[in-house]
Amino acid sequence: MRDVGRWLERLVLEAEFAPEDARSLAVAFGETCANVHRHAYGGSSDGRVEIRVAIDDERVVVTVTHEGAPFDPTAYEPPDLKRPSEAGYGVYLIQSLVDAVSFERGTSGGRIVLIKLKNRAAVLDAPASRGFHVGD
Repeated sequence: MRDVGRWLERLVLEAEFAPEDARSLAVAFGETCANVHRHAYGGSSDGRVEIRVAIDDERVVVTVTHEGAPFDPTAYEPPDLKRPSEAGYGVYLIQSLVDAVSFERGTSGGRIVLIKLKNRAAVLDAPASRGFHVGD
């Protein structure tokens, strides 16, 4: 999967996203795949994973679909950052590196959708007089 992460990063850079955004998405993707391997497939190396990438002028959407045990986001509790641990940071890391993430149950597995917006920092730093609204 490491090669796929590098491929994804190059693809995002070619779409003229900022290098730090391309790297953040690649790291989030790598962590997503590691979590699918570890949790959805119980560490088995023969689990099937389908990866779809859609890029437009505003965003990159990466969809990872698997046939393993789906993740239940309602059962997720963020890690206590005041009590360091060697594990349990995967979802937290993914959420911090992308602009949106969703975990969906399928009929036979799960789907994780990662979204990275282009120029998110520019939108957040833009003055209000230019018509930008910074919300949620």
